[in-house]
Amino acid sequence: MEVRLKLTIPAFFFATLYLLLILTVLSNSVKSLGLASIVLYVIPIFLLIPIPLLPKILKGRRRREIEDNIHFYITHMGALATSEISRKEMMKILSERKEYKALAEETRKIYLLMEKWNKNLSQACRFIAKRTPSKILSDFLDRLAHEIDSGEDFKEFVKREQKVVMNAFSTLYQGKLYSIDVFKEVYVSIIISVSFFASFAIIAPFLTGLSVATILNSVLVFLILVELGLLLYVKMVSPVDPIWQTSGEITKVDWKIYKSFYFSCVLCLIVFSFLLFSIYLKGMFNLPVPFIVALSMTPMILPGFVSKREESKIVRRDKNAPSFLMSLGASASAMGGNVLTALKFLTTHDFGELTESVKALYKRLCTRMNKNLAWRWFGIESCSNLIYRFTNMFVEAINLGSDPKEVADIISKNFITINSLRERRARSVSSLVGICYGTIIGMAFSLYISYGIIEVMSKLYTSLNVPRNVIGNLLYPLTGIDMAYLNLAIQLVLIFHAIVASIIVKIVDGGRWMSGLIHTVGMLWVAAISGYLSQIAITNLLKV
Repeated sequence: MEVRLKLTIPAFFFATLYLLLILTVLSNSVKSLGLASIVLYVIPIFLLIPIPLLPKILKGRRRREIEDNIHFYITHMGALATSEISRKEMMKILSERKEYKALAEETRKIYLLMEKWNKNLSQACRFIAKRTPSKILSDFLDRLAHEIDSGEDFKEFVKREQKVVMNAFSTLYQGKLYSIDVFKEVYVSIIISVSFFASFAIIAPFLTGLSVATILNSVLVFLILVELGLLLYVKMVSPVDPIWQTSGEITKVDWKIYKSFYFSCVLCLIVFSFLLFSIYLKGMFNLPVPFIVALSMTPMILPGFVSKREESKIVRRDKNAPSFLMSLGASASAMGGNVLTALKFLTTHDFGELTESVKALYKRLCTRMNKNLAWRWFGIESCSNLIYRFTNMFVEAINLGSDPKEVADIISKNFITINSLRERRARSVSSLVGICYGTIIGMAFSLYISYGIIEVMSKLYTSLNVPRNVIGNLLYPLTGIDMAYLNLAIQLVLIFHAIVASIIVKIVDGGRWMSGLIHTVGMLWVAAISGYLSQIAITNLLKV
């Protein structure tokens, strides 16, 4: 109730302020948008709609946070269960992990029921199982409570639950990937429909007599809303499984990507300024607008390439990490738990992209300054979220007295399961990339063909000495059409679509948006070439 009240008052305030601003200060600008102005008047309603739905929204968010982290949670519990700590202490450790979000809060409730209300673990689990929004967590807590009441060995139960919970997580993950497959079909249909609508809207002034500016503004607002809606939808249905580490620390790789991005921004400005100066002097580089935009954005390939290359290295490190953990656990267990000695022998082995990180870890551990910090930086410098999270679990369990081989076995199996899910996600992303390129080709063709038609018809009507009343019976002859503005509007649509499509790809594959700059530049070039070919085609067809 308190949360709803905190959001209701600001929502009413901003909705009222927005309406006053639209009706007074910006009234003339809003009227010039024509039909698109209806959208601006409806926005305050969307600000107020979430208020009565807030409890369900918060419940859904808690459920997603639980389901997105349940695989880390059960692996962490399995690693801790191999040590000799009490169950209450285990719940306390898990509740202090902020990265588990809602899962940490649910575990904190269990711990408080045990600590403050003198409930045993079985009673606390049943109490939370009835109130948690996640079906996976609820079923797990019910099984845990039954295990405690029946007197089964807790360690064996948690080991067995690794497979049960991971199967449930895999089913959920694959269900989200299926939603992405459905989204692809919906995405193609929506983009085709939007392209048809935009193409018709460009020609509509000849059929309706409406202002070209009004039609274009309406189309731009409509396209932006549709693209943002698609972006929001794919954000909701995609599995939350980031590739990059989430510690918040900036590594050498991060600095390399940032430097390449800043350098590319400067190059983009230089190229754009040179092209504009060449056009001003009517030089040899007097290119069409789509090619000017594509050339100006081409330097952005550099940070995209650097980021994409590092992501590929992270994927290869993730594939080698399970074998490294299993080898380290088995060797350390055979040597009586001496991890440093076992790691020394492993530095001579080849773990692919992970080899240099393993050698750096051994050097840090040899300094004997801070072992936990050395392991933490091993995960951070690997840039992998999975390596960072799982190695922290491994070290924590070892420090609590667990057998290294037993802990490594639990973590490695779950690591391999997640890697297999990511491989399927990668296949889904590859087809999505192809769809994005295909849709922008279709959009560019349809928009520029419409542009070519209106350009030819405009020139034709101005060159003919036919009375206006004769043409007016068939079409509305529009004079003074700003073709430069029309071309700019089309280019803005294509740029916005390319950016949104690139972001959608990176949301689905779990990478950083900078690696999507490759697709942004690629789609701009594809759109420019498609638009140029379509203009040539329409000119030859109309023999003008």
